[in-house]
Amino acid sequence: MSHRTWIGLSARERKTLLQALTALRASSEGDRRAIDALTAKVVHSAPHPDITVGVHGGQVQWTLGNPFPIRVCDYDGDREDLPDVDERGERCRIWFEPRSTDNRN
Repeated sequence: MSHRTWIGLSARERKTLLQALTALRASSEGDRRAIDALTAKVVHSAPHPDITVGVHGGQVQWTLGNPFPIRVCDYDGDREDLPDVDERGERCRIWFEPRSTDNRN
């Protein structure tokens, strides 16, 4: 099964990963084609996904480009009508927008 996964890397982590791939390629302990393909992916990958959230009338209507589900917190409404609580203890309505299938990432 082939699917894309986005992993956030700091500049230091990215450099460490590239150094490790270079060392692995120099030793004769790996499939050079696979190592080269992974190296190219790390070098040329975007540092973050290109996610667009469409909002109309103050409400999220759609998402595009998200390689993972996005948690949406809506704070609009009377406190007693908002069924969820966010990580800051604020009342809200929470739902997840599913992973996008538009293949932008």
